[in-house]
Amino acid sequence: MYGIAGVSLVAWFLSLRTWLLAGTLLKRLQKMTHGRMGITHPSLNSFALTTQTVRLGRGLSLVGTLAAVLPLLGLLGTVLGMLLSFEVIQVYGTSQPRLLAGGIGQALITTQAGLWTAVPVFFFHHIIHRRVRLIRNETDVFFHVMQTTNGSPMPEIRRTRRAGEH
Repeated sequence: MYGIAGVSLVAWFLSLRTWLLAGTLLKRLQKMTHGRMGITHPSLNSFALTTQTVRLGRGLSLVGTLAAVLPLLGLLGTVLGMLLSFEVIQVYGTSQPRLLAGGIGQALITTQAGLWTAVPVFFFHHIIHRRVRLIRNETDVFFHVMQTTNGSPMPEIRRTRRAGEH
């Protein structure tokens, strides 16, 4: 149970941190690509943008891994509880149902704890994954705008010379 609680706390901490970082980055990207801020805003250059996106991807992968580990820890508790029950059967036989109930109860509680903690983390992982996918789309838009405008906030408007102008 301590393992499940520890992994669950780490998963929730990383989930919240990744979600908040993704939200902040998404808002800045949307402001930049939709013209509310200059494209060359110093708080977010292309290297920083790529670095932050990679960090978000790593955080997302770690949250997904921890969400997958939680039910396995519950299953480990189930196996340990059943082993405890089999030891009771080996020593006392089946004549002591109260002693058997302790191992079976441990098995059921750890399974339940693993599932109760994993399901919300999986759900939150899905929400963060959608946000990171939006960030990647906005990053593509940002880089496209940067390439088409040569890094300036407004595309160049070239004036053609009229006849007689120097």
